[in-house]
Amino acid sequence: MDLKEYFEGFNTTLTECLKDVKCYQGLAAAVEMLKQTKMEGTKIILIGNGGSAAIAEHMAIDLTKNAGLRAITISGSPQMTTFANDYGYENIYSKGIEAYADRGDVLVAISSGGTSPNILNAVKAARKIGCKVVTFSGFEKGNPLGQMGDINIYVATSAYGYVEIIHNLLIHYINDQIIGKAVYKIS
Repeated sequence: MDLKEYFEGFNTTLTECLKDVKCYQGLAAAVEMLKQTKMEGTKIILIGNGGSAAIAEHMAIDLTKNAGLRAITISGSPQMTTFANDYGYENIYSKGIEAYADRGDVLVAISSGGTSPNILNAVKAARKIGCKVVTFSGFEKGNPLGQMGDINIYVATSAYGYVEIIHNLLIHYINDQIIGKAVYKIS
C-alpha cells in the first residue's frame, strides 16, 4: 500500500465514523460529562494498553494543562508492575481504580479491540465504585468494551493505525470543545 492508498483508507474510515449519529451524540455527551467533573470536583481517570495508553497519557496532560480539569492516568511503570506481580496483569487497572477512583469520577477506557481483560476489569471496578464510563474502541462492532460505557465511541475498522489515530483525533476534539477553541496559547 502506498501513502496515497493509506490516507484514502484513513479518510474513508474517518468519514464513516463521522457519519454515525451515535458518534456525534457520544462526543457531545462526553464533552459535557467531562466538563461536569470541574463543577462537581471529581476527576477523570484514563486507561489503555500500548498505543491506547499513550493516547490516555496525552489526553490526561491536555485536559489538565489546557482545559483545567483534574485528569490522571494510572499507567506508571512501578505501579503497573507491582499490580501485575501481586494481582495479575488482568487486574493492573482494576486495582488502580480501586485505589484512586471515587464515586462520580469519570473513567475513560481506550482500547483498539475492546477485548483486553485488564481494561474490562477496570470498567467493572469503576462501576462498583459509582464512576461514569466513556469508552473508545474499534475492530468488531459488538466488542465487550463498546457495550460497557455510559458513552461508547466506536471506530469501524480493524486497522490498528486508523483506530488509534481516530481515537486520538476525537480525544483532541473533546479537549478543544471543552476549551472552546482549537487554537489557543500555550503558556
